[in-house]
Amino acid sequence: MSAGANPGTFASSIRARLTISLGVIGAIVLAIAGSTLYLSLAEELARTDRDELHGKEMLVSHYIEEAAETGDMAALRHHIDDALIAHGTLRVWLVSRTGEIVLGSGALPRDLKNNGELLRMSTEDGILLEGVRRAVANPGNLPIAQMVVTIDIRPRLRLLEKHRLLVWIVCGGGVLLIVALAYWATGRGLAPARRLSAQAARIAPESLSLRLDAQCVDAELQDLVRGFNATLDRVETAYRKMEAFNADVAHELRTPLATLINAAEVTLADARSPETLRETLADQLEELEQLKALVNDMLFLARADQGDEAPDAALVELSAEARKTVEFYEALLSESGLSVSISGEAVVRCNAGLIRRALSNLVSNAIKQTSAGQVIEIRLRVENGQGVVEIFNPGEPIPDAVRARIFDRFYRADSARSRLGMSHGLGLAIVKAIVEMHRGSVLARAEAHGNAIGFSLPA
Repeated sequence: MSAGANPGTFASSIRARLTISLGVIGAIVLAIAGSTLYLSLAEELARTDRDELHGKEMLVSHYIEEAAETGDMAALRHHIDDALIAHGTLRVWLVSRTGEIVLGSGALPRDLKNNGELLRMSTEDGILLEGVRRAVANPGNLPIAQMVVTIDIRPRLRLLEKHRLLVWIVCGGGVLLIVALAYWATGRGLAPARRLSAQAARIAPESLSLRLDAQCVDAELQDLVRGFNATLDRVETAYRKMEAFNADVAHELRTPLATLINAAEVTLADARSPETLRETLADQLEELEQLKALVNDMLFLARADQGDEAPDAALVELSAEARKTVEFYEALLSESGLSVSISGEAVVRCNAGLIRRALSNLVSNAIKQTSAGQVIEIRLRVENGQGVVEIFNPGEPIPDAVRARIFDRFYRADSARSRLGMSHGLGLAIVKAIVEMHRGSVLARAEAHGNAIGFSLPA
């Protein structure tokens, strides 16, 4: 857990989940390994006891056969006593047909359960034994009908108990060690994430240019860093646009508002005739209409900045929309001594009203930039899967520095027009916004005798 983190959040942290998961996995693995080793040891010890017991059974049977031939019970007792002395865990009982103990110390053990080839038995004093109970096939003249051969399994059980305790200690210690190492390893593994968090915490509105360092993180985090930096790029761009937009709006609104205020102050300073007041109000109404258009344009651009897409898209014949736009400007074209030619065809999926507005702004811009007697060309074509619209106006080619900014908001290449109040500099910015709402792109190109400005949309 990083320094300064809230301890209450540890249970919900990645480090905690990884540590707990690795601890559980380690416990399962160690438990399986320990159980396997324990069962293997228990089986090996049991097999060793079975083999030893089988050997002792064969030995006692051999002694009985020898004694049956000679009838020497003392020799049998001597041989069995020697075997008992050599093998401390061995116990033997010889039983007559009447159930009397012919050889053996203490009462016969009682059977507890059958373990396959062996019987689990217990003596009167609670000693656990494993052994066999066999009938004697040919006792000769010996008073023997049954033999019981057992071994004391207490040493084996004590060894298994010690081993089981050792397994628990080793597994428990192993789990604790795994948890400790997992906590340390996950801490080191998540260190790049903490560094990224510290870098991200330093990013503020006044330092939006800061970016996360993709070089100091592992490959698994580099995609996240690149995605986060790309998001920051978009946020910074939007923030800078908003700052510039707010500054431009304040600048653009200041002049007309100052004009309206000055006019009102002058009008109220002296007594005026009704005709003078009417003229003043008409001038102010014209200024207010321009302000209304400016505010509407800014609201439209604000919606476009929010990622709005063009609604009600349908297949549109661009040549038809171009003709409608030219008809709308027919009076202004005639007054300016200009004419328009339309060439080519293109069909795109778009909102006809928005595209008509974009065409209108482009034609209006071309009219302002073209001298009387010239011809404005509207060129339509399909190129690389895109429907392309170009409005060409004859005149001086636009310098590269100006052409790079003509679609910026409130940018006016012609300062004289700005002083005369003929434009607020949003016409081409609105064209760009409309085109981006259709997932298209704008274009501006200087030619030998004029400029071509337009856009392209998916055909």
